[in-house]
This record gives sequence, C-alpha cells and structure tokens, in this order.
Amino acid sequence: MAALLGIAATVPASAGGCTAPADLVDLGAPLPKLLTAVRANSPVRIVALGSSSTWGAGASSRAHSYPARLERELRATWPKNDVRVINAGVNGQLARDMVARIDKDVVPHKPQLVMWQTGVNDAIKEVPLDAYGQLLRTGIERFRALGADVVLIDQQFYPRFAKLKNGPLYMAAMRETALKLKVPVVQRYRIMQHLIASAQFTTATLLAPDQFHLNDQSYDCMGRLLAQSLRSAAALPPAAPAVAPAVAAPTVSKHEANM
Repeated sequence: MAALLGIAATVPASAGGCTAPADLVDLGAPLPKLLTAVRANSPVRIVALGSSSTWGAGASSRAHSYPARLERELRATWPKNDVRVINAGVNGQLARDMVARIDKDVVPHKPQLVMWQTGVNDAIKEVPLDAYGQLLRTGIERFRALGADVVLIDQQFYPRFAKLKNGPLYMAAMRETALKLKVPVVQRYRIMQHLIASAQFTTATLLAPDQFHLNDQSYDCMGRLLAQSLRSAAALPPAAPAVAPAVAAPTVSKHEANM
C-alpha cells in the first residue's frame, strides 16, 4: 500500500534539500477523502484557500507559489490521478473574506481537500479572537459539508511578528478550534523558524525583500514539505483519529525582539 500511495514505509522529513523534523511535517491525521481518490486513480482536486502567501506574493511569478510547487510534486507522486492544486489565494484577505467566497472559489472545484491558510492578516487587523475562532469553525464545517478533508495552515514566520499585539493568541485560537474539530494543522511558523535555526536559510534568504512574504526558494521548500505531509497523511489508515498536533507557543529570540 505504501508503494501505491507513493511513499516509503519510513520517510525522512527532507524534501529536495530543505529539511524539517518529522514532528513538524507529519500532520498526525489521515485524509480519507484524498486517500479514496488516490486509491481509485481518480482525479485529485485540492483547493489552496488563503491570502497573499497562498497567492504567491514575494515570488517572481505565481508559478513559484507554494500551490504550484505542491501540484508539481503530487503529480510526480500520483501520475495516474490528474492532480490539480487550485490557487485560491487573494492578497490581504481576512478569514471572513475567505469564508465569503467559498461558493465562488471552492465549491465549483469539488475538492477532496481544502488547505486553508489564514490568521496573519486577522492578527495584524486585530480581528476579535472569538470572531476569528468562529469563522474558522464556520469554514471547516462548510468544507466538510462539501465532502472535503480540511487542513489548516498557520501563520508564516517573519521578524515583525515579535512586535505584533497578541500574535501568538491567533495561532492558539487556530489550534484550539482544530483540536475541537479534529482538523490537522500545518505548523508553518515553526517550520520556518527551524529552517533559520538549522542554518538552511537566513531570514534574508527565507523571506522576500519586504521581510514578510516568502520568496521563490522558500515557497519551493514549503511546497515540497507540504507534499510530503500529504503523502504521509494519505498513507495513514482512514480510521486513525484526526487530531491537530499540540504545539508550544511560538518562541521569540532576543534578536527577533529587537528587529
């Protein structure tokens, strides 16, 4: 079965020279709708819903966004499945904006999986935390009603996060909602921290010149790691419990705090 799903029995958390610990890459939950499509050699449709870091702001073109890299990786893994990853990112949007366009940008594609990146703009705009949590719940319930698996993607790391009022609370709100609804979360913030701490990147090479968005190289890295996460999740038994991994609050170094 592992060979059928395009993944070895044990896979190191490494993708094309960009490496992260297995506990950061593993979603810890199966994606049964995706698994069913892969096993049946059916077309696979994944909608990447999000804001600018889904759209590909900071990249030289949208061909270098994370959804584009993810699609290329999964097409190579599942060549019989006609894999498409639809980039439904819109610059600057809040969670409420994304929920409002589900009918237009998600429903027509009939996805087996929705990957929802959100939170950073809500934190910047100081959207009330309870409202943010309720929007997450509403979106997740809508996606499930469409028959899709759901994966949440948390905030990106960037130096100014340390000065953002209540920034970690928005990440905590996502994890709390995910735990209650048994939805896995991509630990993007911690993965990006690790890429810097492990000297695979510096802040300057990980981020675009605006020091906020990713760039071609880091979008490529995230797309590869996300492909690994999905390959692993698609290989898990459907009956396994879907639980978002418990994650400590983001750490801020003295260097970051002074930026």
